Amino acid sequence: MQAVGGLMSFVGNPGEPASRIPISVNDMGTGLWAAIGILAALFRRQSTGVGETVGVSLYETAVAWGAVQIADYLASGVLPGRWGSGTAAIVPHQAFNCADGAIMVAAGNDRLFRRLCEVLGHAEWAEDPRFGTNSARVQNRATLIGLLGGVFATTPAGTWLAALDAADVPCGKIQSIAEVVAHPQTEALGLLVRTEDEAARIVGLPISFGGVRPGAIGRSPRLGEHNALLPTGQEAQS
Repeated sequence: MQAVGGLMSFVGNPGEPASRIPISVNDMGTGLWAAIGILAALFRRQSTGVGETVGVSLYETAVAWGAVQIADYLASGVLPGRWGSGTAAIVPHQAFNCADGAIMVAAGNDRLFRRLCEVLGHAEWAEDPRFGTNSARVQNRATLIGLLGGVFATTPAGTWLAALDAADVPCGKIQSIAEVVAHPQTEALGLLVRTEDEAARIVGLPISFGGVRPGAIGRSPRLGEHNALLPTGQEAQS
């Protein structure tokens, strides 16, 4: 569905083959749309007394994820490109390699770009007509990204993150899954939970009610415990 819904056509880096988002975004997204639709239908039934059928599909979800790209295409006739960690309409808004790792920087407007230039020690770039406005930066993307990347590469990520934070420029370290699992915010939110039988540790539901995350996440199935539920004559596949 990522393929037929158009998502793979604009995911990845320029010049590279089409890429798949390595998450089941359409499966999960369709489930969420179904839940939203059911809740809306229940509220409507309360006021009208009439029930209705809620319809969702993987294809509709896939197309809906590309709503911005589709709207741009319908308005301009230009197909969306592949920008890797960046975005088509805002520059700079992408990952940069530092001396010891990569960070994400989102200078989403001219004011933030000016602050970014000051942090990097090149305030003059904000006055350069090639980079003074976002539209100009989009047109001169390759030149600007090359200049920014050259400066970022000279200094460790932690130094840049601290300086950008102090200047209120949106940024973040590109963390590994191991770092996410160990992050203080993950612990503070209680995002990682254990199954009722303590056999597995998983990500809990990303929602809380009154500050409490839903429990009752079930237990891990025992090896072969559902074999008896298979149709007669059908053996479980290992």
